[in-house]
Amino acid sequence: MATVVEHDCSSLRGDRVACEAFVREQYDGLFRWFLWLTSCPHRAADLTQESFAAFWVSLHRSAPETTPRTWLYSIGRNLWRKDCRSRRTHAADGDEAMAAMADGEPSPADAAEQREFAAALEQAVARLPADLAEVFTLRIWQEFEYADIAALQGVTPDLARWRFFRARQIIRERLKAWG
Repeated sequence: MATVVEHDCSSLRGDRVACEAFVREQYDGLFRWFLWLTSCPHRAADLTQESFAAFWVSLHRSAPETTPRTWLYSIGRNLWRKDCRSRRTHAADGDEAMAAMADGEPSPADAAEQREFAAALEQAVARLPADLAEVFTLRIWQEFEYADIAALQGVTPDLARWRFFRARQIIRERLKAWG
C-alpha cells in the first residue's frame, strides 16, 4: 500500500502540487470503494469524478473540520446514496467489476475459483444493508479507522464498530460454503 501524506484542507487551497498529490493518493482507493458499492466500473468512475469535483468546490466555500480524505469520502458517500435513490438498484454486471480489479495471472483453475469466490463475496456485500456494506468496504478495502467511518456516517465510533462486526457476521454466514 502506498504511503499517504496527510494534508489538511486549508493546505490544499491554491496549492496545485498538493492538490495533484492528493488526487494521486486518493483516486484509486475512492474508485475501488465505489466499485465495491456499485459493482459497475462506469458508475464507480462517474462517482469518483463527481466526488473530486464537489470536493474542490467545497474547499473554496469553507474548510471542513475533518481530514481531506474523510471529507472526500463524505462527499462521495452522499453522491453514492443520491445515485442509489435515483436508480433504486445496487446490482450491475459483476464480471466487468471483477475484471477491472484483477491482479496477477493465476492458473486457470485458481483463476476460476478466485472468480467464483470474488463473485460470491461481491454478492454477499451487495446484499448487505447499505450502512453495513459501506462500513465493511471502508474498513476492509479503504483501511478507514472507526472514528473516520463514524464521522462519514454521522454515528458514534462504537456504532461503526458494531456495524462492521455485524457485516462480517453476515458475510461469513453467506460464505460458509467457501470454508
